[in-house]
Amino acid sequence: MKFRFVSLSLLSFSALLPLTPSFTPAAKACLVYDVNTQVAIHGSQTPAQQENDVTTGSDDKCFNNVAGGTNTQVGIGSGEVQQNRDAQYFVGGGEQNNTGLTTPTVTVTPSTQVGIYSPAHDPNFINGVTGQQ
Repeated sequence: MKFRFVSLSLLSFSALLPLTPSFTPAAKACLVYDVNTQVAIHGSQTPAQQENDVTTGSDDKCFNNVAGGTNTQVGIGSGEVQQNRDAQYFVGGGEQNNTGLTTPTVTVTPSTQVGIYSPAHDPNFINGVTGQQ
């Protein structure tokens, strides 16, 4: 008899588990994002100089707010390529935080930098193939 009571109690408890997230307050962090892509297709065998400097900040009372952006730079040419980018983001304010919880600011700043040597853009290579000096 005790075994049935324990089994029934566990079954009743497990039926209530999906409801537990609704009893806990949601903590909504602030988010700063910056997605950067820099592509250099060039005729110089010198590697492209690509820089992406991102500065982020937030205030202590930021709650459930987002700041961010995306960037794409494409450089195509016969010479050396230099790509520089500076970005600054500040996130603050948002909804009123009634949870009593302090939430961190989440910062996501992925950057993809690609440099491709292209003989088709290299005047020395083209002149060597065509026989022109």
